[in-house]
Amino acid sequence: MNIKKLADQVLSGIDTLGYELDRFGITPNFNRHTAIAFVMAEQKRLEGELDSAQAKIDRIRYTVEKTRQDVENLVEKAADLALMPARTVVETVRARLN
Repeated sequence: MNIKKLADQVLSGIDTLGYELDRFGITPNFNRHTAIAFVMAEQKRLEGELDSAQAKIDRIRYTVEKTRQDVENLVEKAADLALMPARTVVETVRARLN
């Protein structure tokens, strides 16, 4: 069954359901147009939710990367600071030996 036939059958079923709902006095506002509008609105809402989730993920990814860089810089500075007295002694000894 191709997509067009399937879509036509679904839309026809929606129209029939809308007609029956109207006939029983439940609601006159259910038809293929309102169903399609509802689906499209929900699709846009879902796209917005996905965009929001992606923005949160990107923000967290940026924060983690920035924190990693900050820690890396801090470790490098701490290592330089810890080794500074030893470097000074080595440089002093080299200067006196030359």
